[in-house]
Amino acid sequence: MTRPSSRDKLVGKKIAVIGGTSGMSADQTNSIGFGIAKILLEHGARIVVISSQQAHVDDAVSRLNAHFHHNSSNPSRVAAAVTGLVGNLRDESAFTSLLIALAPLDHVVFTSVDRVIRGPLASADLDDARHLFGLKFWGSVVVAKALAAHDIVRPGGSLTLTSGLAALRPSMGTSIGGALNGGVNTLTQGLAMELSAKRIRANTVVPGLCRTELWHKQGHSREAQEEVMAAVAKDLSVGFVARPEDVAEAYLYLIRADYANGTTVVIGKWY
Repeated sequence: MTRPSSRDKLVGKKIAVIGGTSGMSADQTNSIGFGIAKILLEHGARIVVISSQQAHVDDAVSRLNAHFHHNSSNPSRVAAAVTGLVGNLRDESAFTSLLIALAPLDHVVFTSVDRVIRGPLASADLDDARHLFGLKFWGSVVVAKALAAHDIVRPGGSLTLTSGLAALRPSMGTSIGGALNGGVNTLTQGLAMELSAKRIRANTVVPGLCRTELWHKQGHSREAQEEVMAAVAKDLSVGFVARPEDVAEAYLYLIRADYANGTTVVIGKWY
């Protein structure tokens, strides 16, 4: 088997980024998924962003295509580097049909999350918790099941999921979130075997603290966010809090690394 040049490994590859949009917050803070789509685009991939809201899809496609045409030395080589679709992960049948229609894909990245479960267990809103489990954990299962049951991803491709630091070291207020993310980590180990018959690799990224739109969704003001980031940055060996594009490098590694399967990559561990 001829190995492609490392530099050109993702050129022309079709990659679906589920959760690859941003919530259009006032300060244009991006999601991790948007950062991943952006960095994959810079490596020559063709991107399909999938999200549950049409306005977010349209915004992401517009911004990503503008980024591509601004940075590409030959923008005409791909007429539309980024396309987008609306999909509901809670509707297994419809979402599976969406993925089948996109086939063949080379890689799939899953980053969907719309809230954070954090706080004292005694006052936890279990409806919120069920909502997040339904999206992040069961959404991951829906996608993985579709890839196992149908010829959606080409042999040699990959599925990359997203977990969280609370899975590795739960702290006060993270019992539910830690269990959710721990489930994703365990799921990944099983998927590495389940999907091997189709030669699809399954891996997970565990992001540390990152400047994403989730801070805005939780109602934190820009001033409050900066105060937290500045305090945490002092304890980080790198001296700064990551932006989505920084964390996206871990996803890029797992997508490109043909020998990585059942692998969990922690980026930004700060304890």
